[in-house]
Amino acid sequence: MTACGSSDPQPESEIQPEITPEPVEERSYNYITGEKLEFEELATMRPVAVMVDNSKFAMPQSGIEAAEIIYEMVTEGGITRLMAVYSDIDKVEDVGPIRSARDQFVQFMLPLNAIYVHIGTSIYATDMLNFYHYQDIDGLYLGVSSFVFDAERATKYAHEHCWYTDDGMIEEGMRKTGLSINGNLYPAFNFADYREAPVTLDSGLDATDIYFMFSSYADASLHYNAEDNRYYKNTFGAPQIDESTGNQIAFENVLLLNTNVSIYPDGLCTAFDLTAGEGYYFYGGKYIPVTWTKGQPEEPLQIFDLEGMPVQMNVGKTYVAVIEDDMVETLKIQGPDQNIEGNGEMQPSDDDSGDDSNEETESDKEEGSDDSSEEN
Repeated sequence: MTACGSSDPQPESEIQPEITPEPVEERSYNYITGEKLEFEELATMRPVAVMVDNSKFAMPQSGIEAAEIIYEMVTEGGITRLMAVYSDIDKVEDVGPIRSARDQFVQFMLPLNAIYVHIGTSIYATDMLNFYHYQDIDGLYLGVSSFVFDAERATKYAHEHCWYTDDGMIEEGMRKTGLSINGNLYPAFNFADYREAPVTLDSGLDATDIYFMFSSYADASLHYNAEDNRYYKNTFGAPQIDESTGNQIAFENVLLLNTNVSIYPDGLCTAFDLTAGEGYYFYGGKYIPVTWTKGQPEEPLQIFDLEGMPVQMNVGKTYVAVIEDDMVETLKIQGPDQNIEGNGEMQPSDDDSGDDSNEETESDKEEGSDDSSEEN
C-alpha cells in the first residue's frame, strides 16, 4: 500500500542539487543543544533524527527523554508525529515506536545533516529525499538489521506500534548503506554562548503554563518548573512519559510556530508552508512573540524578535511545535498574574483554564486513517 500520494517520479526537467563532499569542519560546541561538547569525537559527529509514533494508542514511548530536540507536527487524521533528534548516536537507546517519514519533518532534518531513521514513508517525503540524493535508514529496506519488533508489546498493541531501534542497529544500517557518522555540521538554532549567562526574556510576559491544540484529536501542554528551569510536557491530558526511564520529558526551550497547513492532492497528507511565519519563544517561565523564516527545505530555521533582530536561543533541550494558523486560537498562556488567550489579549487569571485536558473525538476513526495511509 502506498502512503500519502502517488508514486509518480519527479519531472526530469527539475534540476536536482548534487551533494558535493566538503572537508569536515570541527565545531566548538554542541550544535543541537548549544552546550559545551561532552567529548572530542562529537566535534564532527552527525546527529541522528528518529521518527516516533505519537498517537494515543502508542503511549508510552521509549527513549525520547534523551532526545535533545523534539519536533512535533500533524501528519494525517489530526494525529501528530515526533522527530527526536540526538547529537550523539550513543544516546539512541531503545527508541520507539518507530513510524514513517513525512516531508515536513524532512525539511527540518535536512539543515542538520542528520542520519534520518524511520520505517516507511509518504511519497512526498520520498520525492524530497530523492531530490536531495539523501540516503536514509528506512526499515522497509533494512528490516530487522536496523529495527526490532517487540513481540511482548504486540500482545497489547497493534503491530505498527511495536517497532524499535537503537544505536547499534542504526550503525548496522549505516554500514549497509555506506553512510558515514561524520559530516558537515550546522547549528540547529542561533545559540547564546554557553560560557556566558543565559539570555533572559526581560521584555516578555510570564508563561508558567502553556496549552494548545494541534487538531481536535491532539493537544499539548507544558508546565514550567522554576527549580530546574524546564518545561514539562503533557499530551492527551497526562504527562508524556519515557517508558524506559519513567520520567516526564522536559525542555529548557519551547518554540511554538504557526503557519499555513493544507492537504496534498492525495487527500491525506498534510502540506506545511515552511517558508516563514509567526510564533512564540518560551524560556525561563517567560515568553516573547517571534517571527521565523526557513525558505527552501535545505535552509535552516531562523528566529527573529518583532524588531527583526535574531533571537538568541539558550542552551539546552528544545521542543518545537508547528501548528496551523487556525489552531493559534486554542493557545492559552498562563502566568501568576495573567491569562493570555489565542487572540493575544490579556485577561485576568481567575481559573485554571490552561489545563492539559482535551476531549478526544473520533479517535478510532482517525487512528485508523493514520495506519491505513502508511506503508508499514
